[in-house]
Amino acid sequence: MRNQFFDQERKIIVGDPMTDESWDSLLPLPLQTLSPFQWTPISVIERTWKYLFSDGVTSVVDLGSGVGKFCIYLSLLSSDSIEVIGLEDREELLSVSEAIKKHWGVSRVQFQKKNFLTHFPYGHSHYYCFNPLYETIKGSHSIDLKKNKSANQFLKDLHTFKQNLFLLKPKSKLITFHGFGGSYLPGFRLVLNEEISGGEFQVWEKDKS
Repeated sequence: MRNQFFDQERKIIVGDPMTDESWDSLLPLPLQTLSPFQWTPISVIERTWKYLFSDGVTSVVDLGSGVGKFCIYLSLLSSDSIEVIGLEDREELLSVSEAIKKHWGVSRVQFQKKNFLTHFPYGHSHYYCFNPLYETIKGSHSIDLKKNKSANQFLKDLHTFKQNLFLLKPKSKLITFHGFGGSYLPGFRLVLNEEISGGEFQVWEKDKS
């Protein structure tokens, strides 16, 4: 996927009010149409930063970072004050993420080609996900058809995801938009639950035990 979509008339100036429309205009058209279903809304990223700012954040990992919207805009909001890592296993989405990262000039965002289910990044203070197991559900608005879609695959992935999260150190936080794939997270307590942009914004904290 070439980076020819950065043309002069659509260039966003740092300091201008950010909207989903202005951000998404930097994407190739097929990825723009997926935005309402796959990429985190600007209002949710702003709410996340408001929470993180008062919660002693040191590093944030986006589990399934897609086109990098959450990571890059969060870094802009934080003025590059925190480490932000995006994990994504689709090469074409990583290419778009890197191009937009360069466009904005953020210095503390890393994108890594990894599947967070098999290569979970332990040791960070906060984690974020936007319905990360959606691609294994038989539904519309998928990114592509590369991933196996079945109820059995979804349940298997959910079990793996919960096991990974259970191994996080105490006080680690998981921030979710439209959930993590289930309603109960063993070893965690729900500390925040709000409705934002038509979805559920939740914060889970790993118990001390």
